[in-house]
Amino acid sequence: MKPFVLLALCTAITATLSGCSQDPSAAPEAPRAVKLEKVGAHGDSLRQFTATVRQQDRVDAAFENGGRIAAVLVDVGDRFHKGQLLARLDAETLRLRVQQAEANVRSANAQVSEKRLQLQQQQALFEDGAASQLSLTNAAVGLESAQSQLQVAMSDRGLAQRAMRMAELRAPFDGSVTAKRYQAHDDVAAGAAVLQLEGSTGLQVVANLPDALARTLAPGELMQAESAGRPISLKVRSVSARVDSAATVEVLLDVAGDASGLRSGESLLLTPESASAAHIAVPLSAVLLAADGKNASVFVYDPKKGTLMRRQVALGDVEGDRVGVKIGLKAGEQIVTAGTAFLTNGQRVVPFRSASRLGAEVQS
Repeated sequence: MKPFVLLALCTAITATLSGCSQDPSAAPEAPRAVKLEKVGAHGDSLRQFTATVRQQDRVDAAFENGGRIAAVLVDVGDRFHKGQLLARLDAETLRLRVQQAEANVRSANAQVSEKRLQLQQQQALFEDGAASQLSLTNAAVGLESAQSQLQVAMSDRGLAQRAMRMAELRAPFDGSVTAKRYQAHDDVAAGAAVLQLEGSTGLQVVANLPDALARTLAPGELMQAESAGRPISLKVRSVSARVDSAATVEVLLDVAGDASGLRSGESLLLTPESASAAHIAVPLSAVLLAADGKNASVFVYDPKKGTLMRRQVALGDVEGDRVGVKIGLKAGEQIVTAGTAFLTNGQRVVPFRSASRLGAEVQS
């Protein structure tokens, strides 16, 4: 019986080893999870931009000269009229400077009178032969120097008087206070904003748009915007000639329709009339560039087959972290937006679902 037992054990061991040595690559590969985006389903794909409402007249009100603030006569939200006194500096030191400057002018005037008399005396002596040409010349130079000193003293007096006038901060237009930076008894430097003021003449809207889009805009062109779901018509006033570091251009717009309910600082969702909903823009991470840097492609997901198809596209302008697609995609298709360098044409995939989303599905 022992030979038969040994033979059975050897056969079982051989079968086990054979099963362990099978090539694991023969097992079907699990579909890879990929992050998808539906073309045309996002605000960026629809070319919508954020704009900000602001008043046409606005200023950071500051004193021309520094000093200690004696009083701030308005607070945030207060309305004011053009020319109204808003704040003032302690004027005691300024008054003393004006008095000093006026005294210097009087002294300089006296010097001019004295030097003029000396010149007249030297002129008479010179004509009588009792004074030399050098003495006459020195007297003339002395009068000229005294007159120059008088001009300096008068300029100093003018500056002191101006500083006295500018110690009062007055409203440059009708409007309201939006911010208060300093209180009474604070020391403030020259040019430091004490109050932020906004006018009441009218609202305007400012938006930073991609350079490629801004080039297509012209004064008078209409745009549509939304505020809390309410449509608002805007009209282009001007387009800046400068492109900033983010490749955007500042565009100013006027409210063409009813502006009631809009507040300064409010954000609007802006849709240019020239940018139809058919425009497509995709994330830069979704695009595969060929070695020549010209040809580009994306991976399109087929939900019926669960596979990917690599498709060539014609690119448009870059808009922030997205790029326009002129040809090759249509609204409603799904494209892969991450990890495209590791995918292949025809590969089986499944849509990526975040942990929070999976948890919600389990609970439901």
